[in-house]
Amino acid sequence: MLILKKNFLSIFLFLYLTIGSFASINTGISFDEKYEESNWKFNTTLSKDLTSHIFLNKTLDQNLQQEYKSYIGYGIGFQIVSQPIQFLLKDLLIKNKKISSYGAHLVSKHFVVFLFFFISGIFFYLILKKIIKNKFFCSFSTIIYLLYPYLFGQALFSPKDVPFMSVWLVCTYLCCNIFEKLLEEKKITFSLILIFSLITSYLLSIRVAGVLILIQYFLALVIFLNIQKINIFFFIKKFNLQILVFFISIILFTLLFYPMFWLNPLLIFDAINIMSQHFNNVCTNTLGTCMYSQNLPSTYIPIWLSVKLPLIILIGLFFIPFTEKKIFENKQNNIFFGSILGITIIIPLILIFRKVHLYDELRQVMFLIPLFFILGLVSLYIFSKKIYYTLGILSVSLFLYENIKINPYQYVWFNLPSRYMDLTKNFELEYQGLSGKEIAKFLSTSSIKNLCILANPIHGVRPFLNPEDFKCFDIWQKIDTDYKRPFLAVQNVRNIKKGKPYKCEAIYESGFKLLLHKKRFITGKLLKCD
Repeated sequence: MLILKKNFLSIFLFLYLTIGSFASINTGISFDEKYEESNWKFNTTLSKDLTSHIFLNKTLDQNLQQEYKSYIGYGIGFQIVSQPIQFLLKDLLIKNKKISSYGAHLVSKHFVVFLFFFISGIFFYLILKKIIKNKFFCSFSTIIYLLYPYLFGQALFSPKDVPFMSVWLVCTYLCCNIFEKLLEEKKITFSLILIFSLITSYLLSIRVAGVLILIQYFLALVIFLNIQKINIFFFIKKFNLQILVFFISIILFTLLFYPMFWLNPLLIFDAINIMSQHFNNVCTNTLGTCMYSQNLPSTYIPIWLSVKLPLIILIGLFFIPFTEKKIFENKQNNIFFGSILGITIIIPLILIFRKVHLYDELRQVMFLIPLFFILGLVSLYIFSKKIYYTLGILSVSLFLYENIKINPYQYVWFNLPSRYMDLTKNFELEYQGLSGKEIAKFLSTSSIKNLCILANPIHGVRPFLNPEDFKCFDIWQKIDTDYKRPFLAVQNVRNIKKGKPYKCEAIYESGFKLLLHKKRFITGKLLKCD
């Protein structure tokens, strides 16, 4: 029993990795996954073309140069890790599952996404351990974080947001590690600086918005200089070589991970501007209002955080004004907790005042959620250990139950207070198209064959259907045209909000029901249009 208690986190992590890996490769294909593959193909083609131009003096492909704006905000860092694993895992999926080769290639990426999230849990634990010197608290809090349905659900498929969030946590830990060494007056080795700059560049390679991590580093530096009463010019003079190596390494590693910057390194400024002012003016239903990404009110982020963050975190955040004095008793916590607290305030303010285009609830700021967890859990634990463990046990119980009950739609999860509203009416729900697999599974067992299928995204449905039974696919947007009838249509993602199309009847609905919420969430419909 003593051995079990001592190693319960290790046992949990082993079971979690096993079950989560299996769940990830059994999750449907999301809206963005085809784009991720296109991004990889574009960057590999561009890198080959540029290499031939540099070393063999061949002419550059002008089409590639014109196409770069479609992929400018994303490098190849995540794909460098995922593609070899996908190559190895794809054949196993084809052998054991009814799925096309292309579909297996996309689904195999899910395992890598989940692996990144699993690793983020380890660094979540290590960051907490630097703030609270209690192993059981750190272990239990890590379990709460890893079981949180919203993030766990995203970790089963999301190739953009989860890796970015996970690497942000790794960067946060490395930042804490460096400033801990500075406080203890230990040597900052160049190998540590190179690792720090490499991981920071890797973050930028997943999404150029990773440049915001530099604000977090700067906050930690300001707090360190303040508590140590060190003049910034003295600090720069003392560590000038390390600082120079850090920034030069970031530039070099970032160029390595972004083939398109080989064309012109200054394109990074275009990338930041293009990504912050995204062309897609998507409407995200938020508290009953259709909020367009190019004209968001300042309430957008706070509203989504208030309905997505679990109750235990919201309560912990509420108590920060009452616990901050105890938390900031030592110099380390001033830097670690203070920089995390500061960045969770500063980044939303930057996004609001710069009117950055956001959509699909919290996707673009998901990297802040683990930081909110750290703040909330530490604050609640300091305020009252009894309240922390009571709410923690209740949260873990709820999370376990709903991770099973609403799979694979955990990412649609809402917290308990919000469930007193009509969520189906007031908020964006299944915007990623995971229901395509469930609908395809129903269709495979039905007697319907050889009808054209309209869908968006097509790649969310097609890989799970027998090509001998269904050869014809087209985009959903043609449903209101004179498209030859009869045909089938998959109504999901944002199309689910639309009414019943002309002469179309629903023959199957996918969905789930949250605990303590009256209405069932409809995630997709299969229509037959005669």
